[in-house]
Amino acid sequence: MPITWRPATWNDIEPGLSIQPKYRGDAIVGVQAALEAWKHLIRGRFFYSTVLESSSLPRSHRMVGFGASVLVSSEFADAELANPRPDINSRVMASILSGRSVLATPHEVALANSGDGVNVLILCGTWRHEILSPPDLQDTQNLSVSGFVEVHAGYRIRRILQEPAAEPEKSFVRRSMEFRLVADFPEAGRELFLMTRESVQGMPGSVGNILFSVREPTLRLRDSDQQLLMAALRGATDQELASGLGFTLSAVKARWRSAIARVEETMPDLVCDAVYHEGRGAQKRHRVLDYVRSHPEELRPFDWTTKNLG
Repeated sequence: MPITWRPATWNDIEPGLSIQPKYRGDAIVGVQAALEAWKHLIRGRFFYSTVLESSSLPRSHRMVGFGASVLVSSEFADAELANPRPDINSRVMASILSGRSVLATPHEVALANSGDGVNVLILCGTWRHEILSPPDLQDTQNLSVSGFVEVHAGYRIRRILQEPAAEPEKSFVRRSMEFRLVADFPEAGRELFLMTRESVQGMPGSVGNILFSVREPTLRLRDSDQQLLMAALRGATDQELASGLGFTLSAVKARWRSAIARVEETMPDLVCDAVYHEGRGAQKRHRVLDYVRSHPEELRPFDWTTKNLG
C-alpha cells in the first residue's frame, strides 16, 4: 500500500483527531471549544501537522495517520515536567481559549533558538491500525517520523514532550528507546515521555541525533524574508505569494529584492556569479532557495542581539 504524507489543512483536523479522539484535548473546555482551539493552532506559525494517506484506498478513507506538534513556552514545559498530570493537550487548549496561551511567541522562539533551545510538544501521533497490515503500519510510522524530522529541522531543540493516549502509540514510543518515561497515569491510560539531547546520546543512527543537531544561521534574514522564502519553498508563485501574504504583486517583488540584497550582504559568494543578462533575478532566487532548502536554520526565528556580531 503506497503511503505519502503532506501538511494538514483545517479540513483535516477533525477527521485526523477522529482516529483517536483522546488527543482532542477536550476534558476542560468540551469538544466544540477544543476544536476551535485547534482552529487557532493551525493558523499559528509554530504549529506543524501532517496527514498520512494511501492512494489505494477510497478518497473518503485515504487518511491512515495524523500527527501534530507545537512549540510551547519554557515555563509551560517546566511546569508540566515538575508536576506531571494526564491530558496535557487539554491544558494547551484551555490556555488558548482563555487568552493566556502557553504557545511560544515568535520572540520566545527567537530567544530560545539562539540560546537553550525550543520546547516541542507532540500533540498527536496516531494511525489507523485496524486497516493497516503490519508492513504498511511500519511504513506509515516510519513516514510519520521522517515527516516530523523534516518539519522541525533547523530549530535548536531543547526538549520534546509526548503523551501517547492509546496503547499502540505508547508501545511505539517505548520501542523507540529515545524517549524516557517521565510519568505513568494508569487510571487515564496515558504516559508522559521526554526526549532530550542526553536521552539520545550513544544511539548511532538515531533520528534524535538529527533533531538535536545544531547549525546556527548565517544569512541573518529578517522575519519578512523568512516568511517569503518559506512560502516560495512550498511552490508558491509571485501572484500566489501576493494573495497569501496580503500584498500587491509589486510589494512581493520588492520583498524579493530585499531578501536577495540581504543574502548579497551576508553571503555574497552565494549569488555573486549569477550575472546573466536574461533571468538574472530568477537565477539568484533559485540559488537562495536551494541554499535555505538544505539549511532550514536560516528560516527559523533567531535573536541576533544575543550574539557577538563583531
